[in-house]
Amino acid sequence: MPASAAPSVDVGQLVIQAGDIPLPGFSRQSVRPVTEGPVTGVAAVFGTADGTRLLGETIVLLPDAAAARTAMQGAVSTTGSQRPGSTTATVPVGDSAVIITGYRVDGTESTLLLLSQGVASVAMDFRSPETDPISADVVTAVGVKQAELLKAKLG
Repeated sequence: MPASAAPSVDVGQLVIQAGDIPLPGFSRQSVRPVTEGPVTGVAAVFGTADGTRLLGETIVLLPDAAAARTAMQGAVSTTGSQRPGSTTATVPVGDSAVIITGYRVDGTESTLLLLSQGVASVAMDFRSPETDPISADVVTAVGVKQAELLKAKLG
């Protein structure tokens, strides 16, 4: 059963590398395991040296693929209502995915990719200057890399 196997997984190995982000200057700034009660996962932050572009990512491992999809869909419902002016669309990433674009606050644009792949539910939040947003194509490409890595590591 995947849930019992999840704690034996090195969650740090589930996160993409900075080179998987097809934009210049990104480096991995932090990776930390997440353990809250029965929830196991990992949180990572990537960014540029000047701090103008960031990617915050959280991967949560759930008991099965259905639970991962349900968690992702719940995040979509909650997030959509918290991001006025944003647009939501499905994208071909992992088992299921939604991209939320067009959310701006304090001169920053956020593009959020929520996806499920097997037992993993993933949130990837790309932040950049409002005048130089990270394109949906780049966000989707990074999500595909993440989903492929999860499939390879978790089955």
